[in-house]
Amino acid sequence: MKTILHLIETSGPGGAEKMLMSLVENLNQKKYRSVICLLKDGWLNTQLRQRGFETVLIPQAKGLDPGWVYRCVRLIRQKQIDLLHAHEFNMNVYSCMASWLSNVPSIATVHGKGYYVDRWRRRLAYRAVASFSFRMVAVSQDVRRFLIEQVGVKSDNLVSIYNGIDQKCFLRSEDGMQVRKDLGISDTVPVIGTIGNLYPVKGHIYLVKAAAHVVKRFPEAVFVFAGRGALLSELQQEAGRLGIESHVRFLGFREDIPPLLQAMDIFVLPSLSEGLPLSLLEAMASSKPVIATNVGGIPEVIVNEETGYLVPPMDHEHLASRMILLLGDKAKAQHLGRNGRNRVCEKFLLEQMVSAYEDLYDSASVKR
Repeated sequence: MKTILHLIETSGPGGAEKMLMSLVENLNQKKYRSVICLLKDGWLNTQLRQRGFETVLIPQAKGLDPGWVYRCVRLIRQKQIDLLHAHEFNMNVYSCMASWLSNVPSIATVHGKGYYVDRWRRRLAYRAVASFSFRMVAVSQDVRRFLIEQVGVKSDNLVSIYNGIDQKCFLRSEDGMQVRKDLGISDTVPVIGTIGNLYPVKGHIYLVKAAAHVVKRFPEAVFVFAGRGALLSELQQEAGRLGIESHVRFLGFREDIPPLLQAMDIFVLPSLSEGLPLSLLEAMASSKPVIATNVGGIPEVIVNEETGYLVPPMDHEHLASRMILLLGDKAKAQHLGRNGRNRVCEKFLLEQMVSAYEDLYDSASVKR
Protein backbone atom coordinates (compact mmCIF):
# COMPACT_ATOMS: atom_id res chain seq x y z
CA MET A 1 0.00 0.00 0.00
CA LYS A 2 1.24 3.46 -0.94
CA THR A 3 0.67 6.43 1.35
CA ILE A 4 -0.17 9.66 -0.45
CA LEU A 5 -0.03 13.10 1.12
CA HIS A 6 -2.61 15.38 -0.51
CA LEU A 7 -2.01 19.09 0.02
CA ILE A 8 -4.34 22.04 -0.56
CA GLU A 9 -4.18 25.58 0.74
CA THR A 10 -7.88 26.34 1.25
CA SER A 11 -10.59 24.60 3.26
CA GLY A 12 -13.70 26.23 1.81
CA PRO A 13 -16.34 24.49 -0.33
CA GLY A 14 -14.82 25.31 -3.72
CA GLY A 15 -14.29 23.27 -6.86
CA ALA A 16 -10.70 22.21 -6.13
CA GLU A 17 -11.63 21.17 -2.60
CA LYS A 18 -14.61 19.11 -3.79
CA MET A 19 -12.50 17.49 -6.47
CA LEU A 20 -9.85 16.50 -3.89
CA MET A 21 -12.52 15.02 -1.62
CA SER A 22 -14.06 13.01 -4.48
CA LEU A 23 -10.61 11.76 -5.44
CA VAL A 24 -9.54 10.50 -2.01
CA GLU A 25 -12.96 8.94 -1.42
CA ASN A 26 -12.83 6.94 -4.62
CA LEU A 27 -9.19 5.84 -4.76
CA ASN A 28 -8.65 2.11 -4.39
CA GLN A 29 -8.43 1.89 -0.60
CA LYS A 30 -6.53 -1.40 -0.84
CA LYS A 31 -3.73 0.23 -2.83
CA TYR A 32 -3.61 3.79 -1.51
CA ARG A 33 -3.78 5.35 1.93
CA SER A 34 -4.56 9.08 1.93
CA VAL A 35 -3.39 11.71 4.40
CA ILE A 36 -4.57 15.26 3.72
CA CYS A 37 -2.55 18.31 4.74
CA LEU A 38 -4.41 21.61 5.18
CA LEU A 39 -3.29 25.04 6.28
CA LYS A 40 -6.31 25.64 8.52
CA ASP A 41 -9.54 24.17 9.78
CA GLY A 42 -12.75 24.58 7.79
CA TRP A 43 -15.39 22.89 5.67
CA LEU A 44 -13.02 20.52 3.90
CA ASN A 45 -11.34 19.36 7.09
CA THR A 46 -14.73 18.64 8.65
CA GLN A 47 -15.96 16.74 5.60
CA LEU A 48 -12.84 14.61 5.35
CA ARG A 49 -12.80 13.72 9.03
CA GLN A 50 -16.48 12.77 8.91
CA ARG A 51 -15.57 10.37 6.12
CA GLY A 52 -12.83 8.78 8.20
CA PHE A 53 -9.77 10.33 6.53
CA GLU A 54 -6.71 11.47 8.41
CA THR A 55 -6.06 15.19 8.15
CA VAL A 56 -3.14 17.26 9.44
CA LEU A 57 -3.18 21.04 9.89
CA ILE A 58 0.12 22.86 9.33
CA PRO A 59 -0.48 26.63 9.60
CA GLN A 60 1.47 28.84 7.25
CA ALA A 61 2.75 32.35 7.88
CA LYS A 62 1.88 35.11 5.44
CA GLY A 63 4.41 35.67 2.70
CA LEU A 64 7.29 33.27 2.26
CA ASP A 65 7.43 30.65 5.03
CA PRO A 66 10.50 28.37 4.62
CA GLY A 67 9.79 26.83 8.01
CA TRP A 68 6.56 25.38 6.63
CA VAL A 69 8.55 23.29 4.16
CA TYR A 70 10.61 21.72 6.93
CA ARG A 71 7.47 21.01 8.98
CA CYS A 72 6.01 19.32 5.91
CA VAL A 73 9.19 17.25 5.43
CA ARG A 74 8.93 16.16 9.07
CA LEU A 75 5.35 15.04 8.41
CA ILE A 76 6.44 13.16 5.28
CA ARG A 77 8.97 11.19 7.32
CA GLN A 78 6.62 10.60 10.27
CA LYS A 79 3.83 9.26 8.07
CA GLN A 80 6.20 7.41 5.71
CA ILE A 81 4.73 9.20 2.69
CA ASP A 82 5.41 7.66 -0.72
CA LEU A 83 4.00 10.44 -2.92
CA LEU A 84 2.86 14.08 -2.67
CA HIS A 85 -0.16 15.36 -4.58
CA ALA A 86 -0.70 19.11 -4.32
CA HIS A 87 -3.41 21.43 -5.63
CA GLU A 88 -3.29 25.10 -6.66
CA PHE A 89 -0.37 27.53 -6.84
CA ASN A 90 0.70 27.93 -3.22
CA MET A 91 0.71 24.24 -2.32
CA ASN A 92 2.16 23.23 -5.67
CA VAL A 93 5.21 25.41 -4.99
CA TYR A 94 5.66 24.41 -1.34
CA SER A 95 5.06 20.75 -2.11
CA CYS A 96 7.72 20.86 -4.81
CA MET A 97 10.26 22.17 -2.29
CA ALA A 98 9.27 19.51 0.25
CA SER A 99 9.54 16.87 -2.47
CA TRP A 100 13.08 17.97 -3.31
CA LEU A 101 14.18 17.92 0.34
CA SER A 102 12.55 14.58 1.16
CA ASN A 103 13.29 12.82 -2.14
CA VAL A 104 9.60 11.87 -2.40
CA PRO A 105 8.01 12.40 -5.85
CA SER A 106 5.30 15.02 -6.24
CA ILE A 107 2.35 15.71 -8.55
CA ALA A 108 1.00 19.26 -8.96
CA THR A 109 -2.57 19.82 -10.17
CA VAL A 110 -3.45 23.22 -11.65
CA HIS A 111 -7.18 24.00 -11.47
CA GLY A 112 -7.23 27.42 -13.12
CA LYS A 113 -5.24 30.24 -14.62
CA GLY A 114 -4.93 32.52 -11.61
CA TYR A 115 -2.58 35.46 -12.12
CA TYR A 116 0.64 33.66 -12.97
CA VAL A 117 1.15 35.53 -16.23
CA ASP A 118 1.07 38.92 -14.46
CA ARG A 119 3.86 38.16 -12.01
CA TRP A 120 7.25 37.05 -13.26
CA ARG A 121 8.13 35.42 -9.92
CA ARG A 122 5.07 33.19 -10.16
CA ARG A 123 5.89 32.27 -13.74
CA LEU A 124 9.39 31.26 -12.72
CA ALA A 125 8.04 29.35 -9.73
CA TYR A 126 5.65 27.33 -11.89
CA ARG A 127 8.36 26.56 -14.42
CA ALA A 128 10.39 25.14 -11.55
CA VAL A 129 7.40 23.16 -10.25
CA ALA A 130 6.82 21.66 -13.69
CA SER A 131 10.51 20.74 -14.01
CA PHE A 132 10.98 19.20 -10.56
CA SER A 133 7.59 17.51 -10.12
CA PHE A 134 6.98 14.03 -11.44
CA ARG A 135 4.01 15.47 -13.33
CA MET A 136 2.13 18.75 -13.51
CA VAL A 137 -1.57 18.15 -14.23
CA ALA A 138 -3.89 20.63 -15.94
CA VAL A 139 -7.64 20.08 -15.46
CA SER A 140 -8.40 21.13 -19.04
CA GLN A 141 -6.68 21.55 -22.38
CA ASP A 142 -7.21 25.30 -22.04
CA VAL A 143 -5.28 25.38 -18.76
CA ARG A 144 -2.56 23.24 -20.36
CA ARG A 145 -2.21 25.67 -23.29
CA PHE A 146 -2.12 28.59 -20.90
CA LEU A 147 0.68 27.03 -18.85
CA ILE A 148 2.74 26.39 -21.98
CA GLU A 149 2.08 29.60 -23.92
CA GLN A 150 1.67 32.20 -21.19
CA VAL A 151 3.58 30.84 -18.19
CA GLY A 152 6.40 29.18 -20.11
CA VAL A 153 6.00 25.69 -18.69
CA LYS A 154 7.61 22.99 -20.84
CA SER A 155 5.24 20.30 -22.03
CA ASP A 156 7.50 17.35 -21.10
CA ASN A 157 5.97 16.66 -17.67
CA LEU A 158 2.61 18.35 -18.30
CA VAL A 159 -0.54 16.26 -18.76
CA SER A 160 -4.29 16.94 -18.79
CA ILE A 161 -6.80 15.10 -16.63
CA TYR A 162 -10.39 16.27 -16.76
CA ASN A 163 -12.30 16.67 -13.51
CA GLY A 164 -15.01 14.04 -13.17
CA ILE A 165 -18.23 13.59 -11.23
CA ASP A 166 -20.35 10.70 -10.01
CA GLN A 167 -23.24 10.97 -12.46
CA LYS A 168 -25.37 8.56 -10.41
CA CYS A 169 -25.84 11.26 -7.77
CA PHE A 170 -27.74 13.48 -10.21
CA LEU A 171 -30.53 11.22 -11.43
CA ARG A 172 -33.46 11.63 -9.02
CA SER A 173 -35.87 14.33 -10.18
CA GLU A 174 -38.47 14.06 -7.42
CA ASP A 175 -36.14 15.69 -4.86
CA GLY A 176 -36.35 18.95 -6.77
CA MET A 177 -40.06 19.22 -5.94
CA GLN A 178 -39.23 19.31 -2.23
CA VAL A 179 -36.62 22.03 -2.75
CA ARG A 180 -39.18 24.15 -4.60
CA LYS A 181 -41.67 23.58 -1.80
CA ASP A 182 -39.11 24.58 0.83
CA LEU A 183 -38.32 27.76 -1.12
CA GLY A 184 -42.00 28.56 -1.63
CA ILE A 185 -41.77 28.26 -5.41
CA SER A 186 -44.65 26.77 -7.38
CA ASP A 187 -44.12 23.81 -9.69
CA THR A 188 -45.12 25.94 -12.68
CA VAL A 189 -42.74 28.84 -12.04
CA PRO A 190 -39.62 28.96 -14.27
CA VAL A 191 -36.48 28.66 -12.15
CA ILE A 192 -33.06 29.68 -13.45
CA GLY A 193 -30.15 28.92 -11.17
CA THR A 194 -26.42 29.06 -10.70
CA ILE A 195 -24.01 27.54 -8.19
CA GLY A 196 -20.70 29.07 -7.14
CA ASN A 197 -19.00 31.30 -4.63
CA LEU A 198 -20.01 34.95 -4.92
CA TYR A 199 -16.67 36.22 -6.25
CA PRO A 200 -16.14 38.70 -9.13
CA VAL A 201 -14.58 36.02 -11.36
CA LYS A 202 -17.86 34.08 -11.31
CA GLY A 203 -19.64 36.89 -13.16
CA HIS A 204 -22.85 36.80 -11.12
CA ILE A 205 -23.48 40.50 -11.72
CA TYR A 206 -24.13 39.76 -15.41
CA LEU A 207 -26.72 37.13 -14.53
CA VAL A 208 -28.50 39.66 -12.31
CA LYS A 209 -28.50 42.17 -15.17
CA ALA A 210 -29.74 39.51 -17.60
CA ALA A 211 -32.49 38.53 -15.18
CA ALA A 212 -34.08 41.96 -15.58
CA HIS A 213 -34.56 41.28 -19.31
CA VAL A 214 -35.94 37.79 -18.71
CA VAL A 215 -38.48 38.96 -16.14
CA LYS A 216 -39.99 41.33 -18.71
CA ARG A 217 -40.85 38.31 -20.90
CA PHE A 218 -41.52 35.81 -18.10
CA PRO A 219 -42.88 37.81 -15.14
CA GLU A 220 -43.01 34.77 -12.82
CA ALA A 221 -39.39 33.71 -13.35
CA VAL A 222 -37.24 33.17 -10.26
CA PHE A 223 -33.44 33.25 -10.16
CA VAL A 224 -31.60 31.32 -7.46
CA PHE A 225 -27.94 31.86 -6.52
CA ALA A 226 -26.36 29.11 -4.39
CA GLY A 227 -23.04 30.18 -2.88
CA ARG A 228 -21.45 32.48 -0.37
CA GLY A 229 -19.02 35.35 -0.79
CA ALA A 230 -18.17 39.01 -0.40
CA LEU A 231 -20.31 40.17 -3.34
CA LEU A 232 -23.65 39.29 -1.75
CA SER A 233 -24.51 42.85 -0.76
CA GLU A 234 -23.49 44.26 -4.15
CA LEU A 235 -25.59 41.69 -6.01
CA GLN A 236 -28.59 42.37 -3.77
CA GLN A 237 -28.24 46.10 -4.38
CA GLU A 238 -28.10 45.58 -8.15
CA ALA A 239 -31.24 43.44 -8.05
CA GLY A 240 -32.94 46.22 -6.10
CA ARG A 241 -31.75 48.90 -8.52
CA LEU A 242 -33.19 46.88 -11.41
CA GLY A 243 -36.47 46.35 -9.54
CA ILE A 244 -36.23 42.55 -9.57
CA GLU A 245 -35.39 41.84 -5.93
CA SER A 246 -38.58 39.75 -5.55
CA HIS A 247 -37.40 37.51 -8.41
CA VAL A 248 -33.92 36.82 -7.02
CA ARG A 249 -33.07 34.43 -4.18
CA PHE A 250 -29.62 34.27 -2.62
CA LEU A 251 -29.51 30.90 -0.87
CA GLY A 252 -26.02 30.99 0.63
CA PHE A 253 -23.89 27.85 0.79
CA ARG A 254 -25.85 24.68 0.03
CA GLU A 255 -24.87 21.06 0.59
CA ASP A 256 -27.91 19.65 -1.25
CA ILE A 257 -26.64 20.25 -4.78
CA PRO A 258 -28.33 17.32 -6.62
CA PRO A 259 -31.90 18.18 -5.51
CA LEU A 260 -31.20 21.90 -5.92
CA LEU A 261 -30.22 21.31 -9.54
CA GLN A 262 -33.35 19.24 -10.08
CA ALA A 263 -35.42 22.21 -8.92
CA MET A 264 -34.01 24.33 -11.76
CA ASP A 265 -35.33 24.60 -15.30
CA ILE A 266 -32.11 26.16 -16.62
CA PHE A 267 -28.58 26.28 -15.21
CA VAL A 268 -26.38 29.30 -15.97
CA LEU A 269 -22.64 29.76 -15.41
CA PRO A 270 -21.67 33.38 -16.23
CA SER A 271 -17.99 33.09 -15.22
CA LEU A 272 -15.19 35.32 -16.49
CA SER A 273 -12.60 32.57 -16.07
CA GLU A 274 -12.78 28.83 -15.34
CA GLY A 275 -10.63 25.74 -15.30
CA LEU A 276 -13.06 22.80 -15.56
CA PRO A 277 -16.11 23.70 -13.41
CA LEU A 278 -17.72 20.88 -11.44
CA SER A 279 -21.02 22.74 -11.12
CA LEU A 280 -21.41 22.74 -14.90
CA LEU A 281 -20.75 18.99 -15.09
CA GLU A 282 -23.24 18.40 -12.28
CA ALA A 283 -25.95 20.44 -14.00
CA MET A 284 -25.43 18.58 -17.26
CA ALA A 285 -25.49 15.23 -15.44
CA SER A 286 -28.85 16.35 -14.05
CA SER A 287 -30.12 16.66 -17.65
CA LYS A 288 -30.57 20.40 -17.25
CA PRO A 289 -30.12 22.71 -20.25
CA VAL A 290 -27.04 24.84 -19.57
CA ILE A 291 -25.88 28.26 -20.66
CA ALA A 292 -22.29 29.20 -19.89
CA THR A 293 -19.67 31.69 -20.95
CA ASN A 294 -17.16 30.76 -23.63
CA VAL A 295 -14.13 30.89 -21.32
CA GLY A 296 -11.46 28.50 -20.00
CA GLY A 297 -12.29 24.82 -20.21
CA ILE A 298 -16.05 25.38 -20.64
CA PRO A 299 -15.97 24.94 -24.45
CA GLU A 300 -14.37 21.54 -23.87
CA VAL A 301 -17.54 20.54 -22.02
CA ILE A 302 -20.27 22.33 -23.99
CA VAL A 303 -20.67 21.73 -27.70
CA ASN A 304 -22.50 24.93 -28.61
CA GLU A 305 -26.15 24.40 -29.58
CA GLU A 306 -25.76 20.63 -29.12
CA THR A 307 -25.13 20.09 -25.40
CA GLY A 308 -25.80 23.64 -24.22
CA TYR A 309 -25.28 27.25 -25.20
CA LEU A 310 -22.04 29.23 -25.10
CA VAL A 311 -22.24 33.00 -24.70
CA PRO A 312 -19.57 35.71 -24.56
CA PRO A 313 -18.48 36.73 -21.04
CA MET A 314 -19.82 40.02 -19.64
CA ASP A 315 -22.63 40.09 -22.24
CA HIS A 316 -25.84 40.11 -20.22
CA GLU A 317 -28.04 40.80 -23.25
CA HIS A 318 -26.78 37.71 -25.10
CA LEU A 319 -27.16 35.69 -21.91
CA ALA A 320 -30.74 36.92 -21.49
CA SER A 321 -31.64 36.05 -25.08
CA ARG A 322 -30.56 32.44 -24.58
CA MET A 323 -32.53 32.11 -21.35
CA ILE A 324 -35.62 33.57 -23.03
CA LEU A 325 -35.19 31.16 -25.94
CA LEU A 326 -35.04 28.09 -23.69
CA LEU A 327 -37.91 29.19 -21.47
CA GLY A 328 -40.04 29.51 -24.60
CA ASP A 329 -38.97 26.22 -26.18
CA LYS A 330 -39.28 23.30 -23.77
CA ALA A 331 -38.52 20.73 -26.47
CA LYS A 332 -35.20 22.43 -27.21
CA ALA A 333 -34.42 22.66 -23.50
CA GLN A 334 -35.08 18.93 -23.03
CA HIS A 335 -33.00 18.08 -26.10
CA LEU A 336 -30.00 20.04 -24.79
CA GLY A 337 -30.45 18.49 -21.35
CA ARG A 338 -30.38 14.93 -22.70
CA ASN A 339 -27.36 15.64 -24.90
CA GLY A 340 -25.57 17.31 -22.01
CA ARG A 341 -25.98 14.31 -19.76
CA ASN A 342 -24.71 12.01 -22.51
CA ARG A 343 -21.67 14.28 -22.94
CA VAL A 344 -20.78 14.08 -19.26
CA CYS A 345 -21.23 10.30 -19.20
CA GLU A 346 -18.85 9.98 -22.15
CA LYS A 347 -15.97 12.22 -21.07
CA PHE A 348 -16.28 13.53 -17.51
CA LEU A 349 -16.96 10.61 -15.20
CA LEU A 350 -15.43 10.32 -11.75
CA GLU A 351 -14.17 6.83 -12.57
CA GLN A 352 -12.19 8.18 -15.52
CA MET A 353 -10.58 10.91 -13.41
CA VAL A 354 -9.69 8.55 -10.55
CA SER A 355 -8.25 5.94 -12.92
CA ALA A 356 -6.03 8.54 -14.60
CA TYR A 357 -4.66 9.72 -11.24
CA GLU A 358 -4.09 6.15 -10.06
CA ASP A 359 -2.05 5.52 -13.21
CA LEU A 360 0.06 8.58 -12.36
CA TYR A 361 0.48 7.44 -8.75
CA ASP A 362 1.71 4.03 -9.88
CA SER A 363 4.10 5.55 -12.44
CA ALA A 364 5.50 7.95 -9.86
CA SER A 365 6.20 5.10 -7.49
CA VAL A 366 8.12 3.26 -10.19
CA LYS A 367 10.24 6.35 -10.90
CA ARG A 368 11.16 6.94 -7.27
